[in-house]
Amino acid sequence: MIQLETIAKQYSGRGQKLTAFRCEALTIEDGEYVAIVGPSGSGKTTLLSMLGGMLSPSTGRVLVDDVSLYDQSVAARSAIRGQKMGFVFQSFNLIPYLSALQNVQVPLSFAKLSAEVQQQRATELLVDLGLSERLHHRPAELSVGQQQRVALARTLVNDPQIILADEPTGNLDPTSKEVVLKIFDECHQQGRTLVVVTHDPSVAERATRRLTLVDGNLVDSDEIETSTLRPASAA
Repeated sequence: MIQLETIAKQYSGRGQKLTAFRCEALTIEDGEYVAIVGPSGSGKTTLLSMLGGMLSPSTGRVLVDDVSLYDQSVAARSAIRGQKMGFVFQSFNLIPYLSALQNVQVPLSFAKLSAEVQQQRATELLVDLGLSERLHHRPAELSVGQQQRVALARTLVNDPQIILADEPTGNLDPTSKEVVLKIFDECHQQGRTLVVVTHDPSVAERATRRLTLVDGNLVDSDEIETSTLRPASAA
């Protein structure tokens, strides 16, 4: 479970304080699929970054499974991210001189696993994502959609229970976008928690709850009819 308590993020400049985000209370339950929507500059990425332990709030607390993230040391907070969270970004952040397989194995280098187990786990994920013939290709040799699937495999390889995604389909063609959204549907059906920032209404509709931000404020939180969800087996 993720909880926000009297959170605010402020920036100072030219003698003024700008509030990028504020919220008195927010709870995201285990297994929820949440979409964060709102116009550009409304605080969506700021909120996601604070949820993920990457941006400390000016005031308030962010709790993950009752642990206050920003009361931990940098090392402890990093360990929590590595153990519990996976991140998906609009830019894929793949290492250009590594193959798809090697990129997916990078997070496993911090785990106490043999090289054989690391390679097997990464290979299985890439095969599941339809990349069996691209294991040894470098990012420049992959299409945009294939690069995003490699990035997704890298996110999932540590089996995170919380997935945080910032505009994950923003650069994708319709076919690649649907592949990514089906993966998110499957993760939700497996009981993982998903929090997805998006400008795309069709992406937000896949979630079970929508948070709307305007000018750094949470102005609406509504449940989405589950009939709008597509099962993982849908075409």
